[in-house]
Amino acid sequence: MPNCEKCGFPLPEDAEYCPNCGAPVRRMHGSSRAALMSASRILQAGILGAFISVMISSLSPPGVQLYFIPSFVSSLLVMFLFRPRRFEDAIAISFTVYLFSDAILGGMIFGTLYIKGISLSEAYRGYMLTFLDVAAYVFNPVSALIAAYLGNKIALGMIGESGEYGGATEQYTPEEEPGGVIYSLKRHIHSHKV
Repeated sequence: MPNCEKCGFPLPEDAEYCPNCGAPVRRMHGSSRAALMSASRILQAGILGAFISVMISSLSPPGVQLYFIPSFVSSLLVMFLFRPRRFEDAIAISFTVYLFSDAILGGMIFGTLYIKGISLSEAYRGYMLTFLDVAAYVFNPVSALIAAYLGNKIALGMIGESGEYGGATEQYTPEEEPGGVIYSLKRHIHSHKV
């Protein structure tokens, strides 16, 4: 829903003048899609998600491989918190979470090996690569896309059709007056009883 450029008042869809201040409404020609999320906001979401993913990974019992599950869960959580309006933003956030998580965990593993003076070949001696390892790492980017899709659906469900968070809806009622049409704004707050 567009807002008045002069006073910021929410405008009805067919308004030619702002019902609050009377300023003429400039029509936007082109797509009415939601604006892209800023790069800094995507990075904030990605870094937060990466740290949540690293915490989940570090709290797992020794010997348990979680593969992509911590990144998947933290991507969904970050989508819930940041509520991207566009699927492209959700994809950027999800892949940022996955990329930063892998980079931080890799840095922790290789840093620990370096500090202890253990070579990589020595650390992985006797480790046999399994089909599950290969399948999980091949599925990693696909799970990032699934997390982006599900997270975007969750975020859009939270935002709703009115463009506002929560259970508030807005409705304009036009009233014919001798000087023209006057729009009245009515807000309806939906409350849910538990």
